[in-house]
Amino acid sequence: MLQPLSDPPPSVLISAAVFATVTTILPGFLVGALSVQVADEFGVTEATYGWGLGGFFLSATLGSKVLGGVAQRVGPRRQVVASLAASVVAQLFIAALASSFWLFVGALAVTGLANSANQSAINLLLSTAKLPRLGLAIALKQSGMPAASLLGGLAVPVIALTVGWRWAYVIGAVAATLAALNILRVVQPIGAMERGVVPQPRTERRTLVMASAGLGCMAFAAGALNAWIVSSGVDAGIDEARAGLLLSLGAGFGIAIRLAIGFRIDRIAARPFRLAGIFSMVGALGIALLAISTPVVAVLSTILAFGAGWVWPVFTNFGIVTANREAAAAASGITQTGVYIGVFAGPLLSGILIEAVGYSSMWLVTAAVMVAGASISMAIAPRMVASSEPDIV
Repeated sequence: MLQPLSDPPPSVLISAAVFATVTTILPGFLVGALSVQVADEFGVTEATYGWGLGGFFLSATLGSKVLGGVAQRVGPRRQVVASLAASVVAQLFIAALASSFWLFVGALAVTGLANSANQSAINLLLSTAKLPRLGLAIALKQSGMPAASLLGGLAVPVIALTVGWRWAYVIGAVAATLAALNILRVVQPIGAMERGVVPQPRTERRTLVMASAGLGCMAFAAGALNAWIVSSGVDAGIDEARAGLLLSLGAGFGIAIRLAIGFRIDRIAARPFRLAGIFSMVGALGIALLAISTPVVAVLSTILAFGAGWVWPVFTNFGIVTANREAAAAASGITQTGVYIGVFAGPLLSGILIEAVGYSSMWLVTAAVMVAGASISMAIAPRMVASSEPDIV
């Protein structure tokens, strides 16, 4: 096994965390980007195809709380590497052996579980690394989600329409392998059990559950947005290649806004969950505008929906981690359960809505769900109070 660096610079540690985040979330977001090609090969409808991205996040939901607790015991290094290894195997299975849609969904479920394990472990890694700019580190890490979406969008014209969609998962497996080697190189093998204690969250469980519900609603909108922005663009009259680039454009704006906020968040006095709610309200407007199914409006509303509607994870993760520094994995395991439920339900239920009432009505319903999540986030903001001294139980 590689011997880790004894004292890696913060930039090296954060880069490793971001790369690991991107590579474990990428398999799920490729599902939305490659929806046209994969659905055509397997001959499935939008409602059935919703189980693709939905299956990824359903398995993540089932494992989130348990795996958050496991990360507190085994340490982030072991859990991140194990999750990346599982993702590699599952992606290679998709590329070489997934001969039916349900085998494809089953392999995606494994990558979803790997992503769940990775997310909580990365949060613990960042919160205990004594970084000088924790907020910026979290913003960089949370940029992994839109970065994966951007790469998924680029995969349409560059890979899916040239050598075939399965090669996107081969490339994903290679990237996950490199990410695992990088984690082994820069992260020390230190876990909570080695200190003889298991930290518990400071935030009240009721508040964490309410946060989980609010995040679930906002994640519902994010999941639907990622799953159907390409096919919705095609429905609005944009060709497949440009529709894939539309997803990359939106994700690029999402990354830019997250990073801009990251450079300021450590010095912002406003409550993180309140800011998450405000940005999500603006993002909901962008999603609602997608109901106007024309190419020009599709481009403008995509920028607004991604630019404002995908910023909330920076604020909410920052709020959760700073309120529960030593128990970030355990606290994240609870709140991420809601996120995964939302992103599971988003593609699945929105796919059913598309078949029943069309894309325009689906986008309006999705916008309403995001407004509900934003409202919950603002309501609980006063309870998500940052702490400097952890409780150890």
